[in-house]
Amino acid sequence: MNTAAHYENANFLRELAENLPRIWPHGTPAGTELLQRLANEELAQAQHEEWVRAKVAAARADTRPTMTTDEIRTRLKERHERLRDASR
Repeated sequence: MNTAAHYENANFLRELAENLPRIWPHGTPAGTELLQRLANEELAQAQHEEWVRAKVAAARADTRPTMTTDEIRTRLKERHERLRDASR
């Protein structure tokens, strides 16, 4: 499901919660509360997906040079040896 669908669902659920007493006069406040909670969850899901998409876009746009796993291992090993020798 995409972000727009989550927003549409949230809006629909909020409208339904607002109109529930008119639609179902014998209903309980718990029904309205449930619909509001579901709308909040849909909204939170949409916001989370937007956040993730922004993070992915930022990571893809990052132009810093990349390092290979071997380069990282070598640097970490050298740092470990340097710190080990310094503590002696």
